[in-house]
Amino acid sequence: MSTGPLGEGGGRPPRVLIIEDNPSEAKALHDLLVWNGFEAVVAATARQGWSRLRSWRPDVVILDLGLPDADGLTVCRAMKADAQLRDIPVLILTGRTAIGELVEGLRIGAEDYVTKPYDPREVLARLHTQLRLGQRIASLKTYHLRWWNLLRSFIPSPVMQALQKKPHEIMGPARMQPLSVLAVSWSGLWERIREAARPEGLPAGTLHQALNRHLGLFYESVQAEGGIPFPTGNGGTLAWFNAPIPCPDHPVRALRAALALRERIRRLHQELPPPLRFTPRFALHRGLALVGLMGESSYRHYTPIGEVVETARRLAPLAPEGEILLTPAFHEAVQGLLPVRPWTEAPAFIRMPLYVVVMRR
Repeated sequence: MSTGPLGEGGGRPPRVLIIEDNPSEAKALHDLLVWNGFEAVVAATARQGWSRLRSWRPDVVILDLGLPDADGLTVCRAMKADAQLRDIPVLILTGRTAIGELVEGLRIGAEDYVTKPYDPREVLARLHTQLRLGQRIASLKTYHLRWWNLLRSFIPSPVMQALQKKPHEIMGPARMQPLSVLAVSWSGLWERIREAARPEGLPAGTLHQALNRHLGLFYESVQAEGGIPFPTGNGGTLAWFNAPIPCPDHPVRALRAALALRERIRRLHQELPPPLRFTPRFALHRGLALVGLMGESSYRHYTPIGEVVETARRLAPLAPEGEILLTPAFHEAVQGLLPVRPWTEAPAFIRMPLYVVVMRR
């Protein structure tokens, strides 16, 4: 449908494209529609009609099936195959004996028909019906788009893409899936939050703005590598890779996301005063997790559950500021890609050997 308000209440008149090669019939239809408040344009050939469809964007098309340069059914079929034109209603003009063509036109997507000779009242009634339906469809699309955009604010892009392309991957039963998990703890965040709670402390709005800039860089870095970010609720953030969109190189992607985030945060901190700098601590782990929609029908969210997630989440706050910790399982998957060193300063209660990515100066 073309854009802009229609008809009553000060909007523009509805537009009707008449594709009819018979001059007298085309003029009669044109005059009837203009007299009754429509904008009407006549195209005498399929080629002219197609050009008008593209340039004028009518609200309804009245299509004669017998055109000199193409079968009207061909025009209708092409319209319904075109993503930009398929929602424009088509009214077929047909003779009483052309039942086969009429049936075929309806089968390929025409919304309605008018048989010749027609009663002008019938033409107007059918046009108004299609306009009402078109406006309802447009309203539904606007409503759908509004809610879809709202969902996009809460649901990570890869999950939205999977919902569109492979909904069974999201809505189906949970399954065990190998994942790479990136956990980030933001050093200094809790101190700033406690300060904001005091009357003389950091304004909450200023803190919120600074935190959002850090989180925005986290989301950008993760999503650029096909990962799914989500906050942990304890001053940290997590991301996982390899579900719902499979990526065989998920450890490499997770590592690239961590490196990109570290560099982006470094540049951000050159702009921010020290009280608004939250230095990330990174942990990367790899393993199996139960992945799927968790919860009952009233509240469900797509998430992984398992040791791989919990281990990464617990390790991140222990990492040195600005450093990237690798577990043995993760180090095995990316060995040789970057220089690392054993983390000899690890707390004694950590029972596994850990590695730190050597920062390039």
